[in-house]
Amino acid sequence: MDFSTIDIFCHCIDNFGDAGVAYRFAKELKIARPGCRVRVFTDDLQAMRAVEGGIDPSAVIQEYGSVTCINTLLLDDGLAKTLGTAEVMVETFACHIPEKLMEMAYNGSRLIINLEYLSAEDWVEDYHLKESLLGRGTVRKFYFMPGFREGTGGLIINSKLQFWRDFGGLGFREDESQLVGTVFTYERGFDALLGDLVDFGRDTVLLIFGDKSQRGMSSTLSRAGIDTPLESPYQRQRLPQYQYKNIRLIYMPFIDQHSYDALLCCTDFNIVRGEDSLARAVLSGRPFIWNAYIQDEKYQLVKVRALLKTLQPFFGDAGSFAAWSALMLAFNGAAAESSEQSTPERYDTFFKNLKKNAHAASAIYYFMLRNCNLVSRLLSFLDGYQPNAAVNNNQ
Repeated sequence: MDFSTIDIFCHCIDNFGDAGVAYRFAKELKIARPGCRVRVFTDDLQAMRAVEGGIDPSAVIQEYGSVTCINTLLLDDGLAKTLGTAEVMVETFACHIPEKLMEMAYNGSRLIINLEYLSAEDWVEDYHLKESLLGRGTVRKFYFMPGFREGTGGLIINSKLQFWRDFGGLGFREDESQLVGTVFTYERGFDALLGDLVDFGRDTVLLIFGDKSQRGMSSTLSRAGIDTPLESPYQRQRLPQYQYKNIRLIYMPFIDQHSYDALLCCTDFNIVRGEDSLARAVLSGRPFIWNAYIQDEKYQLVKVRALLKTLQPFFGDAGSFAAWSALMLAFNGAAAESSEQSTPERYDTFFKNLKKNAHAASAIYYFMLRNCNLVSRLLSFLDGYQPNAAVNNNQ
């Protein structure tokens, strides 16, 4: 079908993650279809500003980077009527389209897309592009399921990503023998991580992101007898540094979306949490460890096993995959968040196998790039959509 307008709706629950996906999605849609009007409706412009610093959180309507951002908290009847609806309405993560706009959309829009959460579980392919019956109006609604396989919607791939080259400003990457990793997790202990890095023996820099990771790392360092940051110029920049044997730890501030995405591509390994950062880690082409969101009865392990099953074919070496798999399952075995080291993982084989893991990570990236571009797949579905024709679930 021909279309020229798309509206994206975002209800921020996990703040930066939800806002980050919505803005990244809008930006990539606009790059792919510059002639299309793309608007983002969100209830948390503060979170949107965190991922894209040029956005004004006090504005009702603003245009930034060719994308129009609208504060739904200030959406009244008059403004809703003035804005109208788009031909394509996208609900991110099953959020509710504001009632004022939804009433117009039943007969004023052509398609509603429910862009769901990312998962590697098998059922995702079964739900991808299935219709969700609305029971009124002429508009139709379909599930669009992100994922890691060709039978899913794929991942939002950055079309323009400049590598993060500020290593000199932060004082690391002084030589090629230095190991650099990022850490962004839920609250946990890192005793095993630091212990295995010490045994590995290479000079290492860990960039610690987020309050939860930093609290967990501070607890770990306290148990190791480290309580004060090193005297360094970083104190003037409000970036605390700690030294533990051969490991330098830098507590990082929140950085914008583009910088974080690019940084992940420049490190030796990344430890990430949640769904959007998982997608960025997969697309970095670098070895990674994923901290899944902790759920009742450790249901997060179901998600981890599904991811491992999906990515296993990219590992040419069975031994390195087995070691990575064991690490991922042990790493995610916590029943609840805690600053203690409550999980039994070991990282020694992961670091010994970094080159093999990097080869597998690169293969995963190129597969996603060629076969699982979410924006391309969505636009292909929209272009080929015919109201009275059967839907092809392989889009």
